Amino acid sequence: MTTVVRLPVRGRWAWDARGDRRAVRVSPHPSENVVNLSVWRDDICVGTVRLLPAEAAALVTGLTEGLTELAERPVAAPVHDLEARLARLESRLAEPAWRTTAARMLRSVRDAVAPLGLGRRPSGA
Repeated sequence: MTTVVRLPVRGRWAWDARGDRRAVRVSPHPSENVVNLSVWRDDICVGTVRLLPAEAAALVTGLTEGLTELAERPVAAPVHDLEARLARLESRLAEPAWRTTAARMLRSVRDAVAPLGLGRRPSGA
């Protein structure tokens, strides 16, 4: 038989940035002098860690340092924004349709007059 443990009323949830219904729950247990971190997938607890106050403080320090590092970096644009910018830049580099048509017509004219010997410059000129 499974034992169901009532969750403490106090606690905080942090949801995984990737979604997938994953989360971490932080709950204090003052009577045991620990903070419990539990990892959840859907509605199932898949792991726990109990931290003493000094260990919890070290974890908070690590989180703070990580946030500081992230704050100092420029925010990266989402991939779809970068793809849209790249498409706009590529469209600027593409040859305009009128120029492509004019080049095709010029080749056609050259190909048509080549057998006639027209369009060649005299060798002495």
